[in-house]
Amino acid sequence: MKKLTSMIPLTILLGGLVAALVGVLPLDEAGKTSWLLGALVSSLLGVLTLVLKTQLSVPGLTGAAALKALLAAQGLAFMLRLIAVGVGAVAVNQAALSPVAFVIAFFVVSLAQQVLETKSLLTALNPVKSSEVIS
Repeated sequence: MKKLTSMIPLTILLGGLVAALVGVLPLDEAGKTSWLLGALVSSLLGVLTLVLKTQLSVPGLTGAAALKALLAAQGLAFMLRLIAVGVGAVAVNQAALSPVAFVIAFFVVSLAQQVLETKSLLTALNPVKSSEVIS
C-alpha cells in the first residue's frame, strides 16, 4: 500500500487546482473565502486519509481479509470526511461566510480524491483478470 502515500502530492495538487478555480467563479469575497477553506480542509483530510489507509493496511493480506481491512479504512475515511464537512460548514456559517461554497469545494476535491484512491487501491490489490475467472 505504499502506492497510497505516493499519491499525497497529487492529492495536494488537486486541492490547489480546485482552489485556483476561485479566480474564475463568480463569487463574492465571502464565497471565495469559503471556497478556499473547503478546498484546503478537503486536501488536508485527503492526506490524512491516505496516511490512515496506509497504516491500517496489513501487508500480506489477500482475499476476504484484505477486502475487510480495505472496507474498514474506507468507512473510517468516510466518517472523517462527514464530520469535517459538517463541522466546517457550521463554522463557516457562524463566521458569516458561504457554507454552500465550502461544501461544494470540499466535495469537488473529495470526489477527485476518491477516484484516485480507488484506482490505486484496485491496482495495489492486484485484481483477478477476467480471463482467470472463466475457466
